[in-house]
Amino acid sequence: MAIKVIVVDDEQLARDEMRFLLSQEKDIEVVAEASGGREAISLVREKKPDVVFLDIQMPEMNGFQVVRELVDAGAPPLIIFATAYDSYAIKAFEVNALDYLLKPINRQRLGEALARARRAMPQRGEFERRLRALAGGIRIGTSFLPRIVVRTGEEPILVDIERVAMLRREGGRVTAYTAEGKFSTNYRDLDEVEIQIDPALFIRLGVDYLINIRMIADVVPWSGGNFMMTMQDADKTEVRLNRSQAKLLKSKAERFF
Repeated sequence: MAIKVIVVDDEQLARDEMRFLLSQEKDIEVVAEASGGREAISLVREKKPDVVFLDIQMPEMNGFQVVRELVDAGAPPLIIFATAYDSYAIKAFEVNALDYLLKPINRQRLGEALARARRAMPQRGEFERRLRALAGGIRIGTSFLPRIVVRTGEEPILVDIERVAMLRREGGRVTAYTAEGKFSTNYRDLDEVEIQIDPALFIRLGVDYLINIRMIADVVPWSGGNFMMTMQDADKTEVRLNRSQAKLLKSKAERFF
């Protein structure tokens, strides 16, 4: 009997890749795919899949929140995380999730995850118990992300979010500017991290910046009615603000204006 699968990822290319890889497995049937958490929950209720390949980093509702709702609804499917996080960052979830895959997906590693899913099918009750333990450790609501993973060379480390002066979108990644220097993160877009950090601490300025208002060193008038903001990171980075950005910042950082 075919194993019914749902693929959940906010990136179409990632879903296409997973669907292609799964098409090579004779006993796997992809019954649906979803681009977000809410859609995924609805499809799980409708399709009742055996396995869900679930991305962690999604805007609006991340993979852990999806797990929480599926567990609360009862009889959750087997969950295999597919994520761009380093294994270091998700080690705490390894014990409770069925498995996880790091992007880009390796065919051999996918085969191992599917083999584990096949073995777990007869013991769904034990997996559900483990998944409930995972869901019980997921904090949702007013609990914001206390730290983020950044890279220093090849090694990932955790940095307190309050020590991050600014998060900036640069190319295909988000860079964290700190008092110790600037480091690449695992985030592809500011939308992914913005929903996880305290809005009382960080303010979004346009498409490229998330600013820690407690780590603004100064804001001074600049030419053309613009302003120049200096941050308290290692390089004292300057960010030019247009009038609308300055007005928005003034609502939270009145002391600089």
